[in-house]
Amino acid sequence: MFGYVTIYQKDLDNAAMDCYQAYYCGLCQSLGRKYGTAARMALSYDMTFAALLLTALYDPPTQTSQGRCAPHPLRTRPRAVNEFTDYAADMTVVLAYYNYLDDWQDDHKRSRLRLAKQLKPHLENIRRQWPRQCEAIHTKLDELNRLESANSTDLDALCNAFGALLGAVFSPREDFWSPALTQMGRGLGGFIYLMDAYDDLKKDARHGSFNALAATKQAFGSDTAGFEARCRELLTQQMALCAQNFELLPILKDTPEGQLLHNTIYAGVWSKYALVKATRTPRKGKPNADFTFGSNGKPNE
Repeated sequence: MFGYVTIYQKDLDNAAMDCYQAYYCGLCQSLGRKYGTAARMALSYDMTFAALLLTALYDPPTQTSQGRCAPHPLRTRPRAVNEFTDYAADMTVVLAYYNYLDDWQDDHKRSRLRLAKQLKPHLENIRRQWPRQCEAIHTKLDELNRLESANSTDLDALCNAFGALLGAVFSPREDFWSPALTQMGRGLGGFIYLMDAYDDLKKDARHGSFNALAATKQAFGSDTAGFEARCRELLTQQMALCAQNFELLPILKDTPEGQLLHNTIYAGVWSKYALVKATRTPRKGKPNADFTFGSNGKPNE
């Protein structure tokens, strides 16, 4: 489900790109140092964004360095490590564990079960350090699974479940900024959930899997333009919540971190949407195969 919170590189200067690379590699370094190679495989743009956001807001002491790694042995890359890259690593492990379990339960992929087993020994220590966040992740994923198992057509409930999960992750401290960070995470979480459904429509129809946007597609029937407009509207509502609360935070736009955060919220996530939308648009002379969903979220035969 993760991977939609990306930057739009064309709008960024070299300093901002170096900054992004530093936090991306820094998060990877934190994952490897704390939890080993299996955890590094769960590295994501989404948690890099969280590390950047919290660093820009709280301005913690940050250790910078240059180094090579196994995936990139030929050229040194910048690294930035601080308490929030470590926090993002903790949250990455918990989220990845449940994601691997979900993949195992859905598709019975033994590789995903092996990865979950490799991460499981670390969960207890993370729960002791971050009990509120871990409880929110566990309970909201359970709530989401119940809604999906019941073929829910309540988009608000579905988005709110995943949004509340990410809202807890985005708020490591219970302080003055916690409400804005929580609401920001809620909006971004809702956007991620809807983007995942939008991206997976054809695959879910083919595999007979639940999809949150299936009932919406069914309601629009052959009105593809209407369906696309509705999807855009739903995604915009979620990102508006994220952006409104981001603007409440004292983060300067002219810093490399601030430039990256603004870029991601106002351009990056939408460039990802445009890319996904382009893959769904029929090319001239090569129409996409049609597919339909029933009102319960399951594809029609």
